[in-house]
Amino acid sequence: MRCSIFPASVVSVLACAIALLAPSAAFAQSANCAKPFPVGLGDTPFANLSTFTEQLSQSTSGFGESMIYKTGWFAFTPDVTAQYIIGVCGANDDSKLALAAACPLAPDSLWDVLGFNDDACAFAGGSGLWASKLYPGNAGRSLDAQLVAGHTYLIAVGGYGASTQPVAGSLSIDFVPPPLDACAAATVGVIGANSMAMNTTAPALTVECGGVSYDISKTNYLRFTAPYTGEFIANSCAQNIDTVMAVLTACGDGTTSLICNDDTCGGGSSVRFSAISGQELFIAVGLYSPNSIVPAVLSIAIEEVAPPLDPCTSIVSIGVGSNVIALESALPSLVVGTNPPITIYKVNYTSFTAPQAGVYTVSNCANADFDSWLLLATQCNSGAAVTAIDDDGCGVIGGPSELQFFSEAGATMIIGIGAWSELAVLAPATNLTVAFVAPPADPCAAKNVINGVVGSNTVRMSIAYRALNLAGHCDLGPSGNDAIACARLIRFTAAVDGVHSVGNCADTDPAGNGRVDARLAVLTDCGDPASVLVCDDDGCTAGAAPYTAHLVFTAIAGRTYYIAAGGFDESVTGPLHVVIEQPAPPTNPADLNQDGVISGADLAILLGNWQGTTIGDINRDGLVNGPDLAILLNNWT
Repeated sequence: MRCSIFPASVVSVLACAIALLAPSAAFAQSANCAKPFPVGLGDTPFANLSTFTEQLSQSTSGFGESMIYKTGWFAFTPDVTAQYIIGVCGANDDSKLALAAACPLAPDSLWDVLGFNDDACAFAGGSGLWASKLYPGNAGRSLDAQLVAGHTYLIAVGGYGASTQPVAGSLSIDFVPPPLDACAAATVGVIGANSMAMNTTAPALTVECGGVSYDISKTNYLRFTAPYTGEFIANSCAQNIDTVMAVLTACGDGTTSLICNDDTCGGGSSVRFSAISGQELFIAVGLYSPNSIVPAVLSIAIEEVAPPLDPCTSIVSIGVGSNVIALESALPSLVVGTNPPITIYKVNYTSFTAPQAGVYTVSNCANADFDSWLLLATQCNSGAAVTAIDDDGCGVIGGPSELQFFSEAGATMIIGIGAWSELAVLAPATNLTVAFVAPPADPCAAKNVINGVVGSNTVRMSIAYRALNLAGHCDLGPSGNDAIACARLIRFTAAVDGVHSVGNCADTDPAGNGRVDARLAVLTDCGDPASVLVCDDDGCTAGAAPYTAHLVFTAIAGRTYYIAAGGFDESVTGPLHVVIEQPAPPTNPADLNQDGVISGADLAILLGNWQGTTIGDINRDGLVNGPDLAILLNNWT
């Protein structure tokens, strides 16, 4: 402002002088913690005054109790919970800086702060020498904690000593950049050259390479899905950068490393790995040294070692009898979805069309030195299509295999043969022998029907029995189809009316191979799915192992029913122990001794309690007397 040289009064002269001495309104300033100047993200110019008071603060290391001279106060309320950097780098003089969640009790009392620093932005000369900054890891008391959104924090800025001039400059507040989720930002890798953007905030990855632990600095990832089962090579050899590389099954988890490498091609890295078709792997690439300059982009090449042969292009047909099959070791492996999954290596496929309905076996038992797997499937090179597998079925541990299966006449199925070990080199050829064992069994034939009794009935399983297909007649639940595999029939004639129970709930399966995974149904006509009354799958266990079945039905005395008992699929070997329970027959109230007849023994009991109130009170009128005697005599047997 401009003052007149002819003031009207002393008061106006003082007002004018004060106005000239006052700092510019562009500077933030407050000498009172109770009324701090509000600041936000970015830079806020400030200028403390010589009249500002001192504040004693407490730090944890380096300075102990430290006075902040001519202290200015600021308030910061973050919008986002995060770590922050707060500094006055570039200040006009040697400064100190502190942050706390609340004001001190008095201006010169000890103040326990969340962060304290002196000289964190010191540099050799020029403006801002010995200025201060709070950040994760700063000297004094490090500001490592997150500041909570919506909470107001107090910032104190002042000079180093009593003789230091009032500090002025710019108070700067910034986010600490959060660490990158390198897995979420993974680059999709393909066969060929891949340009992988390298993020400098990506965390390190710890892996073990040949017994040596590596901390791969600034690790970024390629997400690679194998287009087929085979071998691949990934490398960073195109650039002269000292990298370390690993292949992981789980992104960011160094313990899942399949292979890792450092310095195969100069400072570059190269890894060779196997993958199954559709398998997702993560190629982790980072720098050997945390001090190395991170390139903006790193070139990673993924190459095919040798694409596998297509196993389904030349399937050989085989027939009943001996079949010599040429074997190819370059064919891919197959993962079969058992629990746990099983890998059959170098699978060669054949097809077989059954000349007649019945039970067949296929084996390579003649090749005693071939540690093989055999599989039966409805489709070539599909683990999901496999219906049966066998290892060592010829009786030699680590030897050949044998499968038994049922086929309808004219049905074609795929038979695969492969190695037990990935390291096995297949012989040039093997002998697959197919033999007809037996025609289909008629479950309603007199010799095959099981005569059912109340109690336990043993049901022996055989794949010679066809499945009983209940589709459209009875729903066996969400698992599998609506067929009872290898269904045997129990003929049961009810002796009494009422609700009967049928189940194999007492069966156990200690090996966990599904041996007693049963399905049950009750029919009124032998073998006719349209006559089904009720069916069940897993009724004893509610879908848990051992998957035993249970059902109830209302029977009429003297009527014959057929209980179909079989497996969830053809792999169920049994035997099943199907227990039939009938309701207890009603008792005659005049049969006082419950021996099934009304006789002199019951009369003696009644007369022995004559005029009593308990035993012998047949009509339940509260007294043993003539009416009770009349009822007993009328029921005499």
